[in-house]
Amino acid sequence: MISKLAKIGKNLKMGRDCVIEEGAELGDNCVLGNFVVIAENVKIGDNVTVGNFSEFRPRVKIGNNVEIGSQTIIEEEVKLADNTSVGAHSILHEKSSFGDSTFIGSFCEIGIGLKVGKNCMIQGRNRTGDACTIEDNVTIKYGTILTSNVLLKENAFLGPNVITLGSNHERITIHGTVIGKNSYIGAGTKIAGAIQVADNIVTGAQSFVNKNLVEKGIYVGIPAKKIK
Repeated sequence: MISKLAKIGKNLKMGRDCVIEEGAELGDNCVLGNFVVIAENVKIGDNVTVGNFSEFRPRVKIGNNVEIGSQTIIEEEVKLADNTSVGAHSILHEKSSFGDSTFIGSFCEIGIGLKVGKNCMIQGRNRTGDACTIEDNVTIKYGTILTSNVLLKENAFLGPNVITLGSNHERITIHGTVIGKNSYIGAGTKIAGAIQVADNIVTGAQSFVNKNLVEKGIYVGIPAKKIK
């Protein structure tokens, strides 16, 4: 079903039982799978491909040359810039935004108000809390969990299954972890709440960071200590 008040570009290819509500706009050469729902006032650019059973909620903005996997939900006021990609079975919560040429894998859940820069790689099965910021050229490998208000600075790299914690042993909530520019956080590293990791730091796999790391170097162990 296409609303008479929707604007459809040239060469739309659409599967069965799709819904395009009033005020929605689709650019040229878009491809929609089966059972896709595009809510009111959604804006979609040219050359966008959407998998089966995906849903766009009101006021979403999608750029040009974007790919959306099957059974993905994109909530209100999410923005995807040009050349972005979202895998299947992911949820992008409201008011999150993603810069040019950023990739989001399958089975991800992105928190409210997340801001992601350009050329970022967020692999599959990642989870973020609300109000995180991910700057340009950041890589987050498979299975990572970020608590709320985390800042990942430019060119940071998080290995698989990294966790930033959001509370201490007294069950007091502490957010605001910062990971600096060009830092490499090894696979399975755990970082305590509100820890500050400076630029150009490396942590070894399975390390536990329980204090601020302010000096450039390599840190390993439980708790993490500088070795070089």
